[in-house]
Amino acid sequence: MTVLVDDETLSTLLRHDLERPDEPVFTTGHWYLRLCQAVIRGGGGQLSAPVLSLAADQRQRALGAILELPDDIAILSWKVVAPVMATQLDGLGSGLNLLSREALAAATVLRATVVMAAGNLNRLLAEALRDAGLV
Repeated sequence: MTVLVDDETLSTLLRHDLERPDEPVFTTGHWYLRLCQAVIRGGGGQLSAPVLSLAADQRQRALGAILELPDDIAILSWKVVAPVMATQLDGLGSGLNLLSREALAAATVLRATVVMAAGNLNRLLAEALRDAGLV
């Protein structure tokens, strides 16, 4: 089964250099962008603080992995995602923001299980995933 991870889960995987599941691991462009922006800005927020708090050598490894995503973590092209997002606009994706619509579309294309960190649960996205039969 394919796994689609949110930005916090992605950060955890890369920060701790955790072994990836046997299943393919994906994230979305928006989740990846949010993580990259957070660590570049380094404001000490929810996404950047766990990276900034690492020891210097660990922090450098984590930053390297975040800013140059390992080959075993993929992102679907917008050539694939955008048409699905457009068709979901009046259906499952109505009421979702752009970030959540991308996640719903990617999960739909991949038939993926979406993993959102405990404090990062998006209720509307979770409902749309359930309605799409992806939970």
